[in-house]
Amino acid sequence: MSIVYSGEGAKGRIVVNIPVERVGVLIGSKGNVKRKIEESTNTSIIVDSRTGEITIIPREGATIMSIERVKRVIEAIGYGFSAEDAMRLLDENFLLEVIDLKEYFKRREDIVRVKGRIIGEKGKFRRALEEITGVKVSIYNRYVAIMGEYEYVMIVREAIRMIILGRQHKTVLNFLRRELSTIERRKFTGLWYEGGI
Repeated sequence: MSIVYSGEGAKGRIVVNIPVERVGVLIGSKGNVKRKIEESTNTSIIVDSRTGEITIIPREGATIMSIERVKRVIEAIGYGFSAEDAMRLLDENFLLEVIDLKEYFKRREDIVRVKGRIIGEKGKFRRALEEITGVKVSIYNRYVAIMGEYEYVMIVREAIRMIILGRQHKTVLNFLRRELSTIERRKFTGLWYEGGI
C-alpha cells in the first residue's frame, strides 16, 4: 500500500508493523500520543492492538513528507524509543538509522554478547555515545536504532559497527571524539565563511 500525491493532496495508506508490546507506547495514556501525532501531521492512525499493524491514512492538508515522518515515528517506537524521543523525528533534520545484528551474527548468543558490549557495563557505553554526540540509541530485540541529526547518526553508526567488529570501547570513544571535533570545526568554518563571526 502506498501514498500518491495529486492536486487534491495525498491519498492512499501506508501500513507499518511494530511489536505488539510497543503498541501501548504508540497509543499513549488515553490515546494522547496517537492523537498528538495525528494532529501534527494531518493524518489518521488506525491501530490493530492484536497484531501490531498500524495503518496511516492522510487527511486533508497531509503531504507525502508528513506521512513519511509519521511512519518514521511509528517505526522508532517499534524499535524501542520512548514516544517523546520518537516524536523528534517529526523534525525534518532528524534521521532514524537501524542496524540489524542478524546481518553480522547468525547465533543468538553472539547477538546477545554484542548487544551487551554496545550497552556497556551498567549502560555506560551507550550513555557515552548519546552524551558525546547528542543522538539517542535504542537496543531492542536484534536491532540497534540510532536517532538524531544526520552527521552525528552517521558517526555513531560507524562507532557501533566498530564495536560489532570487536574494537575496544576506548578506541571507539577516541574515534567519536575525533569525528565530533571535525564536525564542529566544519560548522565553525561554515559560519566563518558565511560571515557569521
